[in-house]
Amino acid sequence: MSMESEIRGRFGGFWNSLILLFIIIICLRFASLELAEENLTAKVLCALHLFLGCVAAGVLLGILKIFLAFSNQTYTRAPASANFAAGLKYGIVAGGLLILIVGMMQLNNFLGVFQPIFNGLLVKLTTIFA
Repeated sequence: MSMESEIRGRFGGFWNSLILLFIIIICLRFASLELAEENLTAKVLCALHLFLGCVAAGVLLGILKIFLAFSNQTYTRAPASANFAAGLKYGIVAGGLLILIVGMMQLNNFLGVFQPIFNGLLVKLTTIFA
């Protein structure tokens, strides 16, 4: 398959588009809470910077996945375009999850109405392991 069809296959569809939209919303929420006193342009640029960081992590993971695939046997190895598209998707999702975790831990009221539930779970987990 070509690179274009692999990217469409990995990022097309309802659920994959919903995941990308969720990551963009996380980036916008993080930027809006982090830069509360700034104007809208600074917030959007920060969110764009965060999302492009997720994409850069995806590109890095995609290239790494191509290099690590060379250790497989030829008949079990996926094409480079499939490895790169899978790595790109996993990298973007991993970057979004990292931003979500940092936002929940560091920013006040990042989850909105769900923040007290998360704080209660975090307190319970820290008392178990402390």
